Amino acid sequence: MLTDQAIVAALRAAPPRDGYRCSDVRAEGGVLGVTFSHSGAPSARLEVRLPSTGAPQWWLFAPPEDADDWVSQFLVWTDEEVHTDGLGDSRERLDVDGVSHVVPTNYGWQLSDPREHARLTVLAGPFGWHDGGRTTWPDGSRSVPAAGQQHAGHVADRAEPRLRLRRDALVLRPGTSARRARCHEPPAVRGRRADAQRPHPDTGYVRDD
Repeated sequence: MLTDQAIVAALRAAPPRDGYRCSDVRAEGGVLGVTFSHSGAPSARLEVRLPSTGAPQWWLFAPPEDADDWVSQFLVWTDEEVHTDGLGDSRERLDVDGVSHVVPTNYGWQLSDPREHARLTVLAGPFGWHDGGRTTWPDGSRSVPAAGQQHAGHVADRAEPRLRLRRDALVLRPGTSARRARCHEPPAVRGRRADAQRPHPDTGYVRDD
């Protein structure tokens, strides 16, 4: 069973990251907090809701087999965010009790450009680019939770009905690297991804994942 305690233990035991550091890993009330630091950029705290809360898990590209798998997928997501200026000026910061936070969204870490933020929020959809941000329950079904999660500690969840989906509905494409792993996607999701990869006419931003 995927528990909050197992996820925290697995993240604390994870190997060092390439070019940045994860520290102060803590969970309270279903919220996981991690501090990221990178040379030449100010550190930032990230808070995300854990599977126990039923909140969207936007970083997942496949249902996690266990806590180690959840952490592995989570760190693929943080790798991509940090290495695309995730700790720099391109991302929005939120001050929480004097601590600077980056803000998780369905497309990644919230951009500081409000137009791009609005555009990518729509394109990514409530469950993220992989459409895999759904909680997997012990019986193999997956729920559709509230779509309105922004900063973990500041937006209340709204209960929504559970939809039962087969656990094997999302599988990795053979031969795809873990960093670029993709799920088999319905046409609507593929269409959103194609739109997202078109450069924005004003900013030129392309979501490359």
